[in-house]
Amino acid sequence: MTWRFRLCIPDLLAMSYCRYRAIIGPPIWEGELLAQTLRVRRVDDMWDFLKGKVLHPCVVRRLQDTGFYRILEIGRLQLDWSLITALIERWQPETHIFYLTIGEATITLHDVEVIYGLPVDGHPVSLPHAMRELTGGHYLDMLQQLTSYRPQEETALAGASRLQLTTIRDHLEVLHPHITGDTPKLHIHRYTRLLLLLMFEGVLFPNTSGNLVILRFLHHLERLDDLPQYNWGAAVLAYLYR
Repeated sequence: MTWRFRLCIPDLLAMSYCRYRAIIGPPIWEGELLAQTLRVRRVDDMWDFLKGKVLHPCVVRRLQDTGFYRILEIGRLQLDWSLITALIERWQPETHIFYLTIGEATITLHDVEVIYGLPVDGHPVSLPHAMRELTGGHYLDMLQQLTSYRPQEETALAGASRLQLTTIRDHLEVLHPHITGDTPKLHIHRYTRLLLLLMFEGVLFPNTSGNLVILRFLHHLERLDDLPQYNWGAAVLAYLYR
């Protein structure tokens, strides 16, 4: 019997269970860590930035139009580390299934759609092959073009396409007080793109670095109106199971 239940997808994304199977799964299954509760590093730059702030209605409407505002409505979640530790014992990455005493449970595309409100049909979230050949300078040029922001120190880059999240968050701190009802749409779009970069790496597509955002997402953020036409639900689920 297979049970489909709705676990907290943000928690599962933060955990990236598939990686933990190889690193800490076996010791748990062999009884070596029964008295320990596992904790993992969380990327909270977006939530730290939003703490105590109210987004201007212009930004809210723009996020709603892109289809990602539901993530902010869910809000920052308190993780139950004991529950996560117990679930790791039951997770099998080969089949992407939790083996529980009541049966099998997994996370489906429907869960992503219902919980996150992300589209589960449309264009695949993919990159043009040419973008894989871009250098760090090219990505910084694209970032500046789409957001008017370029870090002063290129050391903020890690490799060719990863940028420290803290630099983006710090720049948003500067921009936030100046977002008003009279702010031009161009500036609203730039602010929204930076906020979405925090969301992508801090919530939807977290990585083990803990503090780096993949600038390849800029390809999709160039045309904000096109974002709802992509199958973000499948991309998030595939990333969770990669």
